[in-house]
Amino acid sequence: MIPSRNKRYWPHSQWGAESLYYLSHRLWVRGFRRASLLVKYLNAAMFRTYIDPPAIIGPRLDLPHGGFGVVIGPDVQIGDDAIIFHNVTIGHAKPGPVSIGDRLYVGTGATILGPVCIGNDVTIAANATVTFDVPDGATVVSQKARIILPRDTREQPADSCLQVRR
Repeated sequence: MIPSRNKRYWPHSQWGAESLYYLSHRLWVRGFRRASLLVKYLNAAMFRTYIDPPAIIGPRLDLPHGGFGVVIGPDVQIGDDAIIFHNVTIGHAKPGPVSIGDRLYVGTGATILGPVCIGNDVTIAANATVTFDVPDGATVVSQKARIILPRDTREQPADSCLQVRR
Protein backbone atom coordinates (compact mmCIF):
# COMPACT_ATOMS: atom_id res chain seq x y z
CA MET A 1 0.00 0.00 0.00
CA ILE A 2 1.39 3.40 -0.99
CA PRO A 3 1.36 5.80 1.98
CA SER A 4 -0.99 8.75 1.73
CA ARG A 5 0.10 12.39 1.94
CA ASN A 6 -3.32 13.42 3.25
CA LYS A 7 -2.93 14.11 6.97
CA ARG A 8 -6.54 13.08 7.60
CA TYR A 9 -6.30 9.73 5.81
CA TRP A 10 -6.53 6.63 7.98
CA PRO A 11 -4.73 3.68 6.31
CA HIS A 12 -7.15 0.82 5.78
CA SER A 13 -8.05 -1.73 3.19
CA GLN A 14 -10.65 -0.51 0.73
CA TRP A 15 -13.85 -2.47 0.71
CA GLY A 16 -17.44 -1.87 -0.18
CA ALA A 17 -18.35 1.22 -2.18
CA GLU A 18 -14.76 2.19 -2.99
CA SER A 19 -13.77 -1.22 -4.34
CA LEU A 20 -17.00 -1.55 -6.35
CA TYR A 21 -16.37 1.87 -7.94
CA TYR A 22 -12.80 0.90 -8.92
CA LEU A 23 -14.10 -2.38 -10.37
CA SER A 24 -16.81 -0.62 -12.41
CA HIS A 25 -14.30 1.97 -13.64
CA ARG A 26 -11.84 -0.72 -14.77
CA LEU A 27 -14.64 -2.52 -16.62
CA TRP A 28 -15.73 0.77 -18.24
CA VAL A 29 -12.20 1.58 -19.44
CA ARG A 30 -11.74 -1.91 -20.90
CA GLY A 31 -14.98 -1.65 -22.87
CA PHE A 32 -17.27 -3.87 -20.79
CA ARG A 33 -19.95 -1.16 -20.49
CA ARG A 34 -22.89 -3.34 -19.48
CA ALA A 35 -20.92 -5.18 -16.82
CA SER A 36 -19.67 -1.83 -15.56
CA LEU A 37 -23.21 -0.48 -15.26
CA LEU A 38 -24.28 -3.67 -13.49
CA VAL A 39 -21.54 -3.17 -10.87
CA LYS A 40 -22.52 0.51 -10.53
CA TYR A 41 -26.14 -0.44 -9.80
CA LEU A 42 -24.97 -3.13 -7.39
CA ASN A 43 -23.02 -0.39 -5.59
CA ALA A 44 -26.15 1.78 -5.49
CA ALA A 45 -28.28 -1.07 -4.15
CA MET A 46 -25.83 -2.27 -1.51
CA PHE A 47 -24.25 0.98 -0.27
CA ARG A 48 -26.55 3.75 -1.61
CA THR A 49 -23.52 5.18 -3.40
CA TYR A 50 -23.94 6.40 -6.98
CA ILE A 51 -20.58 6.91 -8.71
CA ASP A 52 -20.63 6.90 -12.50
CA PRO A 53 -18.00 4.57 -14.04
CA PRO A 54 -16.55 7.26 -16.40
CA ALA A 55 -15.60 9.41 -13.38
CA ILE A 56 -11.85 9.41 -12.81
CA ILE A 57 -10.84 9.13 -9.14
CA GLY A 58 -7.25 8.66 -8.00
CA PRO A 59 -6.03 5.98 -5.62
CA ARG A 60 -6.91 5.84 -1.93
CA LEU A 61 -10.47 7.15 -2.18
CA ASP A 62 -12.00 7.06 1.30
CA LEU A 63 -15.77 7.05 1.82
CA PRO A 64 -16.31 7.00 5.59
CA HIS A 65 -19.67 5.66 6.79
CA GLY A 66 -19.82 3.41 3.72
CA GLY A 67 -20.28 6.28 1.29
CA PHE A 68 -24.00 6.44 2.02
CA GLY A 69 -25.70 8.97 -0.27
CA VAL A 70 -22.58 9.97 -2.23
CA VAL A 71 -23.31 10.98 -5.83
CA ILE A 72 -20.45 11.58 -8.29
CA GLY A 73 -21.23 12.40 -11.90
CA PRO A 74 -19.54 11.19 -15.10
CA ASP A 75 -17.50 14.34 -15.92
CA VAL A 76 -15.71 14.43 -12.57
CA GLN A 77 -11.97 14.05 -12.12
CA ILE A 78 -10.66 13.74 -8.55
CA GLY A 79 -6.99 13.38 -7.58
CA ASP A 80 -5.34 11.09 -5.03
CA ASP A 81 -6.22 10.74 -1.34
CA ALA A 82 -9.79 12.09 -1.42
CA ILE A 83 -11.95 11.77 1.69
CA ILE A 84 -15.64 12.24 0.92
CA PHE A 85 -18.23 11.94 3.69
CA HIS A 86 -21.84 10.83 3.26
CA ASN A 87 -24.58 12.72 1.38
CA VAL A 88 -22.10 14.60 -0.85
CA THR A 89 -22.96 15.50 -4.44
CA ILE A 90 -20.24 16.21 -6.99
CA GLY A 91 -21.33 16.91 -10.53
CA HIS A 92 -22.09 19.63 -13.01
CA ALA A 93 -24.95 22.09 -13.23
CA LYS A 94 -23.84 23.28 -16.68
CA PRO A 95 -21.88 21.39 -19.33
CA GLY A 96 -18.23 21.14 -18.43
CA PRO A 97 -15.89 19.10 -16.27
CA VAL A 98 -15.37 19.19 -12.53
CA SER A 99 -11.61 19.01 -11.82
CA ILE A 100 -10.49 18.41 -8.26
CA GLY A 101 -6.87 18.15 -7.07
CA ASP A 102 -5.17 15.84 -4.60
CA ARG A 103 -5.90 15.51 -0.88
CA LEU A 104 -9.51 16.69 -0.94
CA TYR A 105 -11.61 16.60 2.24
CA VAL A 106 -15.37 17.05 1.80
CA GLY A 107 -17.68 17.22 4.81
CA THR A 108 -21.15 15.77 5.15
CA GLY A 109 -23.85 17.12 2.87
CA ALA A 110 -21.57 19.31 0.75
CA THR A 111 -22.43 20.01 -2.88
CA ILE A 112 -19.91 20.75 -5.64
CA LEU A 113 -21.54 21.86 -8.89
CA GLY A 114 -19.46 22.72 -11.92
CA PRO A 115 -17.87 23.36 -14.16
CA VAL A 116 -15.34 24.17 -11.44
CA CYS A 117 -11.67 23.64 -10.69
CA ILE A 118 -10.68 22.88 -7.10
CA GLY A 119 -6.98 22.90 -6.16
CA ASN A 120 -4.86 20.60 -4.00
CA ASP A 121 -5.19 20.34 -0.20
CA VAL A 122 -8.69 21.83 -0.15
CA THR A 123 -11.15 21.34 2.71
CA ILE A 124 -14.86 21.79 2.02
CA ALA A 125 -16.92 22.04 5.18
CA ALA A 126 -20.20 20.27 5.84
CA ASN A 127 -23.24 21.55 3.92
CA ALA A 128 -21.19 23.98 1.82
CA THR A 129 -22.30 24.57 -1.77
CA VAL A 130 -19.38 25.23 -4.12
CA THR A 131 -20.08 26.69 -7.57
CA PHE A 132 -16.79 28.54 -8.16
CA ASP A 133 -13.08 27.76 -8.52
CA VAL A 134 -11.14 27.19 -5.29
CA PRO A 135 -7.34 27.76 -5.00
CA ASP A 136 -4.83 25.38 -3.42
CA GLY A 137 -4.88 25.03 0.37
CA ALA A 138 -8.19 26.83 0.86
CA THR A 139 -11.07 26.00 3.17
CA VAL A 140 -14.63 26.55 1.96
CA VAL A 141 -17.32 27.11 4.60
CA SER A 142 -21.00 28.03 4.86
CA GLN A 143 -24.00 27.35 2.64
CA LYS A 144 -23.30 30.63 0.90
CA ALA A 145 -19.81 29.31 0.35
CA ARG A 146 -16.86 31.56 1.06
CA ILE A 147 -13.16 30.79 0.90
CA ILE A 148 -10.79 30.99 3.83
CA LEU A 149 -7.15 30.94 2.73
CA PRO A 150 -4.23 29.91 4.95
CA ARG A 151 -2.24 32.86 6.30
CA ASP A 152 0.86 32.18 4.21
CA THR A 153 -1.01 32.15 0.87
CA ARG A 154 -3.27 35.19 1.26
CA GLU A 155 -0.86 37.45 -0.62
CA GLN A 156 -0.39 35.28 -3.72
CA PRO A 157 -3.22 33.39 -5.43
CA ALA A 158 -2.64 29.80 -6.46
CA ASP A 159 -2.84 29.06 -10.16
CA SER A 160 -3.09 25.26 -10.28
CA CYS A 161 -6.69 25.53 -11.51
CA LEU A 162 -5.58 27.78 -14.32
CA GLN A 163 -3.02 25.22 -15.40
CA VAL A 164 -5.65 22.43 -15.44
CA ARG A 165 -8.06 24.46 -17.59
CA ARG A 166 -5.49 25.38 -20.26
